[in-house]
Amino acid sequence: MKALDPRTAAGRAFVRSLNILLKFARLYGFDHVRTKEQLSIAWHELSAAIPPANEAGLLLGATGGQLLLDGVPLEGSPAENQFAQLLSAAGLGSVQFFSCVTEEEMNRFARAFPTGKAKPAELALQLKSALADARGIRINEICFVATDSRMKQAGMAAQLAAVTLGDDSDQFKHWLNDPQKLLEMIAAAQGSHGPGAPGTAVGAGTATGAQPGIAGAASPVDTASSNPAANETTSGNPPMAGPGLGPGRGPGSGTAEPSEAEMYRMLAVLTNFGQIGAGGAAGAGATHAVQEELSQLPVRAQDILKQALAELATKTPNAKPDQSILIQLAEHLAIRFALERFERGEVKVNAVRQMLDRMNQEVENLRKILGEHEDKMSDAGLIVESHREIMDRQFWAAVPESGKRAVLLSEEAWCIPPRNVQSFVNDLIKRGNAAEAVSVLQNYASCAESAEPDARKKAAAGLSQLAELYAKVDPKLLGEALRHLGLRVSVEQDAEVQALVSSAFVRLSREAAASRHFGAMEQALDLVVGIEAQRPGIAQTLRTKMGIEERIPEFVEEALRARQASAGLSNVLKLMPQSTMEQLAIRFNRCSLRDDAEHIANLATDLGEEALQHLRSVVRGGPVAEAAEMVGLLSKLDPQSVEVFLPSRIKNFPRVSQDRVVRQLSASGAHGRCRILLQLLDHVDPLVMPMVIDEIGVTADREALGRLMNIVDGDLPAGASTYLRVRAAEALGRIQAPESVSALKRILEAKKVFGWTHPQELRIAALQALEKLDPAWALKFLPKSGLDKSDLALAPLEVAANCKFVRQRRHTRVRLHKPVIASSVNLKENCRLEIRTVSLAGGVATIDRHLPSGTSVQLKLQLGMRHLQATALLRDYRSQGMAFEIVDMTLEERSKLRRLLADNLSSSTAVEEIAAPAPAPASEPVAAK
Repeated sequence: MKALDPRTAAGRAFVRSLNILLKFARLYGFDHVRTKEQLSIAWHELSAAIPPANEAGLLLGATGGQLLLDGVPLEGSPAENQFAQLLSAAGLGSVQFFSCVTEEEMNRFARAFPTGKAKPAELALQLKSALADARGIRINEICFVATDSRMKQAGMAAQLAAVTLGDDSDQFKHWLNDPQKLLEMIAAAQGSHGPGAPGTAVGAGTATGAQPGIAGAASPVDTASSNPAANETTSGNPPMAGPGLGPGRGPGSGTAEPSEAEMYRMLAVLTNFGQIGAGGAAGAGATHAVQEELSQLPVRAQDILKQALAELATKTPNAKPDQSILIQLAEHLAIRFALERFERGEVKVNAVRQMLDRMNQEVENLRKILGEHEDKMSDAGLIVESHREIMDRQFWAAVPESGKRAVLLSEEAWCIPPRNVQSFVNDLIKRGNAAEAVSVLQNYASCAESAEPDARKKAAAGLSQLAELYAKVDPKLLGEALRHLGLRVSVEQDAEVQALVSSAFVRLSREAAASRHFGAMEQALDLVVGIEAQRPGIAQTLRTKMGIEERIPEFVEEALRARQASAGLSNVLKLMPQSTMEQLAIRFNRCSLRDDAEHIANLATDLGEEALQHLRSVVRGGPVAEAAEMVGLLSKLDPQSVEVFLPSRIKNFPRVSQDRVVRQLSASGAHGRCRILLQLLDHVDPLVMPMVIDEIGVTADREALGRLMNIVDGDLPAGASTYLRVRAAEALGRIQAPESVSALKRILEAKKVFGWTHPQELRIAALQALEKLDPAWALKFLPKSGLDKSDLALAPLEVAANCKFVRQRRHTRVRLHKPVIASSVNLKENCRLEIRTVSLAGGVATIDRHLPSGTSVQLKLQLGMRHLQATALLRDYRSQGMAFEIVDMTLEERSKLRRLLADNLSSSTAVEEIAAPAPAPASEPVAAK
């Protein structure tokens, strides 16, 4: 998994610091020293997250309880989730910080957040006011529709019908929340102007329990003929019947609906009602004020109010005390007025939303007057749903399905909030109309390329919210939406729209990666390549945030398990050649089975020339650690490149990396690796040379004969010890070339005045090789060789040419009757080893402390009264201990080790291990050979 890029890390740090800053401000105020220090920290982290060259800036978004940074969800604490909820409740979709932002603007932005108890709805107004002339920070109001909430508790303390109610405030509050009682008050006010006055209702004139105004003025009527949407209901607030705004049916009603100005006047009258009650007026003064307000309304407006109240009285006979009828009535009138104008085609969807926003301002004034319930919720720390969202949702619920379909398939689909789009599409899917659901989503995505900046901005924000829906309905929709956004990213000039479109592109790309829709991922990666040609900086930012590259290990694992990867998966891997090749190289080095290694090599070949070129560049000039990991796979795919690049580099590698390179070359099984190893021999550390010689012998390549025979004769590389001559003689035995017979016989037969010329270990290795090359001569020479059969018992093991394992054991491993204690003598803190299993080339021991793989230790083994010394490299940890490989020792010491093993060779365990050599573990080659 790759680390976050510095800019993303700085952006996340800024979000955390901003939360801490607001917390300090609430606790101490903005003038406290701790708050000032935190403000400075937040400013520096914001500056780091927005480089001067980044024209898109930083986009901090919020949806519900989730914060988004440039479209990528942030895993935040509960405090950060609360901050996201606060932004959402305030109607803020996102906050955009541009590269030109100043510290003074950052200070104003922070101070706009309330330090005490305040309504979330006021936050947007405070931020707008504080940043009115700011160039570096922009507030984006995007409507993300949430859930339903109801009305507030009325707070009037006066009475309207003073003659009937007297000065009883509680009785007045009861009447205020009863639509039937309000209807009686309106009818009574009309009746007070006389029979001929405008709006006079039959039977209106007295305010008694007989409810005289309802029968003649505002009885419910059938609405099916005038409004097809009248039968639709919305949660908690049923829509008003059509005649509530259409042609009146009561006495004195007109035939035309009210104008927009008259509608605003009706809302203002309801606000005045609330002011009268909130002002504490009661008795005749309040009654007169209400009558004056009603008398100034046109006849049709008075009838509309009565009809709407009658509708509420029928629909909500059991109104709760915390639901103000005045507020319900105002919302009811506003929604129905906007709906009927829309249904007649007089205004477009965007204009409807603007109209609702204007009318919501009037309704908001009424809420402020009557609102106590919301204040209590805010004081308790609860997030209250935006009233604008409530009205918007209620309007959408009242639109008939034919109207919804027409809008969502039009060029104005971007006007519809994402939650409403999702609800409509889900309903279509439930009814089995998937084709129409696809059409709706396709049309919505096309709005991202609209000619209007506002349309592109809202469509991009909506697509971010609908990413999961696009993936759920049809994966191909993700690709289409990404295409619209990707094309827009390349040409968008508006910085604010650019940030929103980029965030949406990232969000959909991450959804494609998370849901494994490879076609959409391929589309996204292709688009980034196109964006890179126009805007390389933005393209690089998109690549790091799309979430595809970080999932490459999962995709590679899936491709390897499938054996035959799907076309979509293969194409995605080809579009991410570097990351894919790095993962394949790691897995290639961990293979223990030859078939698995071949499968990985085939998949790497399918990635194409660009991926192969990445391997070459890393081996040629990349970091040492990475180059060491890439050598194995590159030697399998292109051994000529390794032969050219590696010898000149490996001499500067540390011994651990040299050792790693040799082991990867050995495990690769690549043709021509013998030639590569021969070239490396003179450049590696002397402690690595024995392994190079051993691997050369395993290749059985006759090309190595000349160099091996020279080493056996004593022509050693610089720094090598005579131990290398023994390993070279063993390698000649594995190659089994007749040309080496004369050189081996010369080693065996050479004498001096007193004894043999060459060391016994070298002569044993030569005779063991001749037993394979010329067994008759070896058998004949044995009696006069000075050696006996026990010396020849521990011969190098045969290495099968077609073994299914990438590595095999090279020497017989013997389990000791009694553990041998060894200790290191060259470390700052020496360690103690208990050796139970060992061979002539290494073993496995338990160790009293952890040491890194590749550590060189000089071991001193206690053999009774004798000591044995050897230099070994520690290998991997295993279940039974830590493996080590002997890389240097004098030949006299090797003779001691041979005698120790010969004495323990009668163990049945040793015989079994000789018959069935174990493979290396997945992460390391065999260490004890």
